[in-house]
Amino acid sequence: IVIPLCGGNIDTTVLGRVIERGLAADNRLRNFTVKVSDRPGGIGRLTTLLGNHGASIKDMYHERAFLHSKIDFVYVKVVVELRGEDHVQEIERVLLENGYDPVWDDSQTKQMI
Repeated sequence: IVIPLCGGNIDTTVLGRVIERGLAADNRLRNFTVKVSDRPGGIGRLTTLLGNHGASIKDMYHERAFLHSKIDFVYVKVVVELRGEDHVQEIERVLLENGYDPVWDDSQTKQMI
């Protein structure tokens, strides 16, 4: 599929969405949820680990108030840009080796409404 770009009629918002969907389709933009310590440095350890293995964090969200888990943990949803399926597998292996149990969102295959 080729998208012709010309003149001043380029809607940058739509173009950004097209690029993100392409990255997701190529397994280069993925998201997962993982439980981390809610102590100082807990999220920092996760982000350092991801960065040290070449994952670029695009977005991160954590929720404390509505959890049904221990008070000293928090679930973090992370959106990362990766290099492809091999890199996805590498990041999953590294997370597991370091005590994290990521739950990958495989909704990239959801049909559009």
